[in-house]
Amino acid sequence: MTKRNSNAGSTNAASFEFRSIGIISTPFKQKFGIPRQSQSISKATGLIIFSSDINPVNACRGLDDFSHLWISFIFHENLQGGWKDTVRPPRLGGNEKVGVFASRSTFRPNPIGLSVVKNLGLNSKNELVVAGVDLLDKTPIIDIKPYIRYADSISDASCGFAEFAPDTILQVDYSDLARVKLNKLLHKHPDFEVLLQNILEQDPRPAYKSVTEDEKTYSVLLYSYDIKWQVREAINYVIDIEAKY
Repeated sequence: MTKRNSNAGSTNAASFEFRSIGIISTPFKQKFGIPRQSQSISKATGLIIFSSDINPVNACRGLDDFSHLWISFIFHENLQGGWKDTVRPPRLGGNEKVGVFASRSTFRPNPIGLSVVKNLGLNSKNELVVAGVDLLDKTPIIDIKPYIRYADSISDASCGFAEFAPDTILQVDYSDLARVKLNKLLHKHPDFEVLLQNILEQDPRPAYKSVTEDEKTYSVLLYSYDIKWQVREAINYVIDIEAKY
């Protein structure tokens, strides 16, 4: 549906309404700790649960022929946050400003996100299973398209301040208590340790906190677990893992 102001003379003044085609279930229960780019954590899987008015079998017919997908979604927790025309990208240490359109900021004029994920197909519940997700749990999905390698991958593209993937910043270690608890939950979530390590070694703290010693205790929610850690001598040291529900 398209809405126009009464004095609008072109689509420049138009607004558009979209409805979600479903939501995605992911391990990430809060924004803090979510990888800043999709595919940086291959073990992070998600389930796209389609709306009742969509027939997944019909709508996804032929999708198995494609290994990767584009997912369009809404930054639904940023709807009230507004946006600014300049932002401070984490890759620049949080100190240098660029225009919002030269960034991957989640605070945008229109809160639309785009991610590439690996296609693992429909499960027995007709939910679409995808891997390499960087989305908050219950994010509304507005579209799915196949990733086309010859069209979507540009080998000679220049990428400004993000020319190369970020290096692994920190090592990860566990207290004896955290290791015992981790081992107990691996039967339920076999990839939990790899997923947590991928998150923590990329240092999810704000860019201005990029120091190798930090007395603050941080916390991230992953699945139904609250992971607490500190930075000690360039090591993300997991103190405890608590079941929340």
